[in-house]
Amino acid sequence: MISYILIIGVIASVLLEAAGILGLYYSNGNVDIVYAPEFSLKGSNFFVYAAQVIQGLLLGKWTPITVLTFGLLLLMVTPYVRVVASAAYFAAEKNTKYFFITLIVLIILTGSLLAH
Repeated sequence: MISYILIIGVIASVLLEAAGILGLYYSNGNVDIVYAPEFSLKGSNFFVYAAQVIQGLLLGKWTPITVLTFGLLLLMVTPYVRVVASAAYFAAEKNTKYFFITLIVLIILTGSLLAH
């Protein structure tokens, strides 16, 4: 089950990226991406940025750039979700050695995503 998290996350990300590129091409006639400050991580950590992107999608801001951004966001969060699932699995199996190893990896990943 845990191995499917990466597969599903990557496939969903590729589909979102393809939809975003097609949407960009059909709306602009090209695939040129212009820098927009609202899609940058400046001044916020990854989790705040992810919440802003998801909030925008929930409010109906389904532009091609937003779909591309969500695809990249999904690709970035997929390994994190896998580590969380692994920690939960090892805790349920009462495998303390691998639980604590996975917990250390989770702490490092969380710290790096908070710092960026």
